[in-house]
Amino acid sequence: MKKIRNYKTLAFGLAVLLFMLQITSSAAIWQTEKAKAATGPQDTSTIVVSGAAVTVDPNIVMSAVTAVEITKYSIAYQWSAVPNATSYYVYKYDTVQEKYDFYTVTTGTSIQVAGLAAGEEYYFAFYAVNDQTACRSDFVVSSQVFTKPEKVENFTISDNTTTSVVLRWTDIPSATGYIIYRAGTGGNFKKIGVASTGEYKDTTLSAGKTYQYKIVAYAGTEANVGEESPAVFTCSLPAAPTVTIKGGNQRVRLTWPAVTGANGYHVYINQNDQYVLLTTLEGKSNKKFIHTNLENNQIYKYYVTAYRNNVYNGMVYESKASIEKTGIPMEVSATSTQPKLYKSKSLFKKSAACKKNKDFSKKLDYAKSFAIPGMLNTNVAEFGCGTMVPQGITLAKSYFFVTAYDGRGEENSVVYVLTKDDKELVTTIILPNKSHAGGIAFDGKNLWITQAKTLRSIPFKTIKKALDEEAPYLELSSYGVEITLPQQAATVTYYKKLLWVASYDELKPGYLVSYKISKKGSKPELTPLKTISMPTRVQGIAFSSNGRLIVSRSCQTDPKKRGYMHQLDVYKPNLKKASKGIISLGKVRSTVAVPTMNEEITISGNRIYIVFESVSFYSAEQRVDRVCALPVSYVTKLTKK
Repeated sequence: MKKIRNYKTLAFGLAVLLFMLQITSSAAIWQTEKAKAATGPQDTSTIVVSGAAVTVDPNIVMSAVTAVEITKYSIAYQWSAVPNATSYYVYKYDTVQEKYDFYTVTTGTSIQVAGLAAGEEYYFAFYAVNDQTACRSDFVVSSQVFTKPEKVENFTISDNTTTSVVLRWTDIPSATGYIIYRAGTGGNFKKIGVASTGEYKDTTLSAGKTYQYKIVAYAGTEANVGEESPAVFTCSLPAAPTVTIKGGNQRVRLTWPAVTGANGYHVYINQNDQYVLLTTLEGKSNKKFIHTNLENNQIYKYYVTAYRNNVYNGMVYESKASIEKTGIPMEVSATSTQPKLYKSKSLFKKSAACKKNKDFSKKLDYAKSFAIPGMLNTNVAEFGCGTMVPQGITLAKSYFFVTAYDGRGEENSVVYVLTKDDKELVTTIILPNKSHAGGIAFDGKNLWITQAKTLRSIPFKTIKKALDEEAPYLELSSYGVEITLPQQAATVTYYKKLLWVASYDELKPGYLVSYKISKKGSKPELTPLKTISMPTRVQGIAFSSNGRLIVSRSCQTDPKKRGYMHQLDVYKPNLKKASKGIISLGKVRSTVAVPTMNEEITISGNRIYIVFESVSFYSAEQRVDRVCALPVSYVTKLTKK
């Protein structure tokens, strides 16, 4: 029996030993499983539960946890209270070790996690605990949260062109990317792009404009942004000027259209094979430079740049250089006075203008007619011009005034001043602009010149000074006054102490409006009075002493073109009779054929003087190079009742 008992004791001992080995082995295996890394933040199976509550109670349910505030170094979480829960355990995920570590326990329903790194990814796992029952809820893992990234620093802008700039800044290692915002000077910032590194090229700019930029780093998503960088201002470069050069007498003139966004221009000259700054012109509209005191027949080379000032950062942005331009000063002859086309009366009489208008040729007062000056060459302040187109004519004091514009648009418009008696050129008035100068009139104190919808005055006393000094030309820097009219001003005359201004249209009827003039001796003012409906294609108007209204009408160079016309029409309106300010023009009383391209007219004594622009048009069918004088009686003789 004793032997059997010993066997039983031995068997029991072996069983206990095996059981203990099994428990030890199971514990070792459990510990080994717990040491395994999690498969990701959502894997909570590897978390070593802290505290006594290890049993999961399905009746303890914890809802989602929300990140309610995120900063660079902290995240605030919040959740709903769980019934019967007395505390909440929090675990922080280690993205390097890929495991959760116990972080803290709290009895509240929120937690502020501080001491975090900027721009990093974080996950936290939570469960609710009932300490009385030592039971807990399942784990709840927070959504992916990135802390705010650092602020962008060392932000600069360079490599400016007309359409692009390059933005550079210190790269933030923890930033996922960067959002770039742009605004004009008004500050209405809009997102224009994103970048993954510390450089961005904006290629959507307009030339010559001021811009400002801000950059903000983001971590994770573009919604999670850091603090904005300070705004940095810059300018896109103005476009390079398109320069035209012309040589004059001991001078060279450079001109260019105004450059958008330019605050001024730099003019450079080549000296000893090196370009040096010659001058700086301030102002966008200051787009002309005349280099004087040069040696004629020598070569001079230039280029021009536009610049833009940035008042926000104090920098100056200069465009690329214009194309190099070469100018050669040369002697300019005086304004020509001889006829351009017909050197003698006999040659003029043989012209197509006279042959096709026999009555005109027969009645022409050749002795009082005169060659239009400047048609071969006009000295425009020491620059030559052979493309002037004559337009208007009037009589002031004892002088004829004939206007002309440059058909090429290079030179300013001019007014030739000739003596009334012998028709000698006295001086040339150079106007301040390239006006079409279609009409000119004299009110006793001022000359008036038409352009578009304006009338511009020139005080006669200004001109008299040049006449007294016998200057070859007078260069005006400005007009006296400029008055905008409600209708187009194509031609103008002065009659019965009123200015009469007519419009031009090839297809539609126009208007003739009378204006009362006040303050003639200072700054003239105009008041509209009466209106007359006019026919199409009006180029000039004049009133005879007996109240006949003579209308110069023309259009086109030859009969193959639409609207071809060349004639003088005579009307007899009753200027004293008006209905609601409207005067009836009445019917045409007579029509006189004249050569093509007749322009403005004026009356002096018993002669009417007609300007023709055909001298400047090689395609004109009937060219005339003279101001032609006809008897007023011939023109105004009534042939129609």
